[in-house]
Amino acid sequence: MRGFTPDQVELAIRAEEAIISRARARQMAWVRVADTMQLPSADGSRSMREWLSSRIDVSSETASRIAGTALLLEDRPDLSRSLADGEITFDRAEATARIPGADDEADLRGLDIHGLRRLAAKHRRMTRVDDHAAHRAQHLHLQPNLDESRWDVWGALDGYGGTVVSKVLNDEADDLRRIDNEFGGLGYRRALALLKICEETRPGSVESPLITVFVDGNGIEIEGGGPVGPEILDKVACAGSLEVIAENEGRPLAVGRRSRVIPKKLRRFVLHRDGGCTADGCTSTYRLQPHHIVPWSEGGPTDADNLTTLCWFHHHVVVHGRGYRIDARLGPGRIRFIHPGHDPP
Repeated sequence: MRGFTPDQVELAIRAEEAIISRARARQMAWVRVADTMQLPSADGSRSMREWLSSRIDVSSETASRIAGTALLLEDRPDLSRSLADGEITFDRAEATARIPGADDEADLRGLDIHGLRRLAAKHRRMTRVDDHAAHRAQHLHLQPNLDESRWDVWGALDGYGGTVVSKVLNDEADDLRRIDNEFGGLGYRRALALLKICEETRPGSVESPLITVFVDGNGIEIEGGGPVGPEILDKVACAGSLEVIAENEGRPLAVGRRSRVIPKKLRRFVLHRDGGCTADGCTSTYRLQPHHIVPWSEGGPTDADNLTTLCWFHHHVVVHGRGYRIDARLGPGRIRFIHPGHDPP
């Protein structure tokens, strides 16, 4: 595939999309035939969407778009013809078909797909039936990757729910940005805001649950979850009760005592001694927690001299999130942070 100019590559990609458009037009014509023959109900399906999803092995969302657009294009012959000739894409045909009175597709070619969808949304009038359907269609999915080291979160909310969640997360994200002007993008701050809200409202949020950690030659794994690194282990050591089980080929070799890594009395002493976050210049008293100066996973002792108090931002985000290390050379009660990979000056 070498020796092509950028223009040739672009033209080839567009030509393939035109083939897809023509094929989609033919497919939707067959969908209308299937609807006329009432094949979904004959096969025990509740809807054309459900029938299509099972028969052509696509997601429910894709099946819904095909079935809905096939129905819309039935009364839009000019739009159907443009799609069948490969002049417009399926996405453009779908968006244009949802705009009332848009008989001439050429008049809308100055808009991109996003602009077409915005225009279509302005013409939509929600009924009570639509409101009820939107409510029933709400969903939230949590999908871990294979080793559960990362989770994808996605879903859909009705108009009211989406507005509430968006406002709350954006307000929390703005608060995080006010704490640190270089905090990162909105998506990153929203993710932290969601975690922060869940941590604050979950049952037993004051006392963290017992965490069992399995250690073998391959690494560290949390019970009920996937593999974790030393940073997560240090985070657990600061906040929760910990049980460590050493394994060899799936068999336990040694089981440590269940114990709170930082005893309650010591925790209370450290919080009282420091009187707030000890990060230099920080005056926050929000969700204060003791933290190991020398990490617990690196042999740092759990005693008063190796513990310092950090607020939620410096503890959760700066240290455990971004990987900054503590430079305690300013003396007790005053600490600064060292960027990951950098040595103290």
